[in-house]
Amino acid sequence: MKRKIQMLLIGLLCLSILVFIGIFVSKVRPTKTTLKKDTQLYGVTIDDSWYDRTKMTDIIAALKAMPVKPTVRIVMSKDSSPKSYVNLFRKLHKVAYVMACPVDSYEMNLYKDVNSYRKRFAVAYHYLSSYTDIWEIGNEVNGTDWIKQKNTLITQKLKAVCQTISSAGGKTALTFYYENPKYDHDMIAWIKKNIPVMLRSRVDYGFISYYEDDNEGYQPDWQSVFNQLQNLFPNSNVGMGECGNTADNATENSKIAMAKRYYTMPKYTKHYVGGYFWWEWVQDCVPHENNPIYDAINKSLKK
Repeated sequence: MKRKIQMLLIGLLCLSILVFIGIFVSKVRPTKTTLKKDTQLYGVTIDDSWYDRTKMTDIIAALKAMPVKPTVRIVMSKDSSPKSYVNLFRKLHKVAYVMACPVDSYEMNLYKDVNSYRKRFAVAYHYLSSYTDIWEIGNEVNGTDWIKQKNTLITQKLKAVCQTISSAGGKTALTFYYENPKYDHDMIAWIKKNIPVMLRSRVDYGFISYYEDDNEGYQPDWQSVFNQLQNLFPNSNVGMGECGNTADNATENSKIAMAKRYYTMPKYTKHYVGGYFWWEWVQDCVPHENNPIYDAINKSLKK
């Protein structure tokens, strides 16, 4: 009897959470994004590490000076509530498209179950959907070495959040981590095994995160990689979701060379849209005046 009561209480708790999420999201009337399918993206990444060193006005000035309308990927911290990001999102959305990343890959395991993960996105959607064009519902989701959760749980989280965001009218993205094949972590095989066809057919963007510094400088055959990714996501746009030169011995010249290599990538597939989302863009490119790395990225962008 005691066990039945416990199970009933757990069921009621789960139901109340789902009702809360449904009410929270249903009250939102998001601004419809002007981003159309196959629109080329030229992205930069902004996280929380700049607050004490860089002025917001300098970031906005750098974005406005870019030759094309950029897409800013905002990686949010679990320690900060979605509501606290409203001012940042509002200001950046005036000069750029915005891709929200409510949960970074290294914080995914802080959400112990499906409901806590879904709640994070529901609250973020409630406060930020008017200033967000794309929702990154999972970052480097195959990075189980640092996520340290079972693949089945990761899949359940992604399915739940995709349902929550898509049903409310938001565009969704999934980012996968590519590694040097010698490490025996096959990204494509992982997707086939853990991302069901229904989920693959529903997400709007399939992105790849790749860091040469973490992979002994290995240069993938990107044409082959994106052909395989596009085959798995035939109706989705695909592109690079994260890159950068983050090694301790990185130099200005190495960052310039790497930025050029990625931002000038060709259109590998029919629905390839670029992206790139340079990781330490604020640190490397702001202030932007007389900044060689910023200039190198700008000169690589196609108007």
